[in-house]
Amino acid sequence: MKSLRIEEYGGVDVLQWKESPQPQPGPHQVLIKVDAAGVNYADIMRRQGNYPGPDLPATLGLEAAGTITELGSDVADGRLSVGQKVMAMGPQGQAEYVAVNANFVFPYPDGIDPIHAGGMPITFLTSYHLLKSRGALQAGDTVLIQAGASGVGTIAIQLAKEWGARVVVTASTEDKLELCRSLGADVAINYTETDFEDEIKSLTDGRGVPLVLECVGGPVLEKSVRCVASYGRLVSYGNASGQPANLSAADITTLNRSVIGFSMGRSPIGSLDHQGAMQELAPMIMDGRLRLIVDRVLPMAQAPDAHRHLASRGTRGKVILTP
Repeated sequence: MKSLRIEEYGGVDVLQWKESPQPQPGPHQVLIKVDAAGVNYADIMRRQGNYPGPDLPATLGLEAAGTITELGSDVADGRLSVGQKVMAMGPQGQAEYVAVNANFVFPYPDGIDPIHAGGMPITFLTSYHLLKSRGALQAGDTVLIQAGASGVGTIAIQLAKEWGARVVVTASTEDKLELCRSLGADVAINYTETDFEDEIKSLTDGRGVPLVLECVGGPVLEKSVRCVASYGRLVSYGNASGQPANLSAADITTLNRSVIGFSMGRSPIGSLDHQGAMQELAPMIMDGRLRLIVDRVLPMAQAPDAHRHLASRGTRGKVILTP
């Protein structure tokens, strides 16, 4: 089979779509013939050597969708079967075949596009856990979503509205802001033209918002903390800028704000209910209340183009690769 491999860390030139050994499923795994795999910013960080993963050489990817071709010896709960269409969350998914722990495999019905399914697991589950499991969003809350036009941002907007929240987003262009509005955002701020911290204070009469979802890091994280209301929460789930943040204790303690970290890739098995979350999301996906926004679909051989596009922050939604 072929897979998207890196043998050293570096720029996009280290990405190789090449022949590699086909994985064999372990006792608790299933083997999936891949239809599509999503690209996440973590893939860029992994390529650069800034994200944990298997020793090199290794295959990239954190999510995929396809057809089960083999079950591990201990996968016998009746939920999964050979020939079943599934989406999966796990390492090394950007390949023709991937072996994944059955706990992170989710059957999906025929109504879902199999290519889109490859970009759903990380994005949908991250959005769910940011808002609900970690962010404790309540109906009537206002949530500030940084990078609203990103893969996670576009899903988080839809979910927050579904759960009764008022949604404020930031993005860098009018095109991205219009996408956010079309998905239900109540307020859309162009952070290149307007100071979002000042805007949040103006919108809330200086009180701030109960919840902020933040993935940029650096100065954006510092300013975002000051947008949190008394006893509110900021959930940090990335550092796309690559810049360090200097958080003032006074900005956190004085108003009893909480700063919460979140990572799908580093969450221990069992600490988050992924199966329950996906079951709750499934009806919303099937009836169109929740939809994946696909920026572009590329062959895995064109992964360097996908990485360049994602790193340029030009994406509107999800980038997906196909074998």
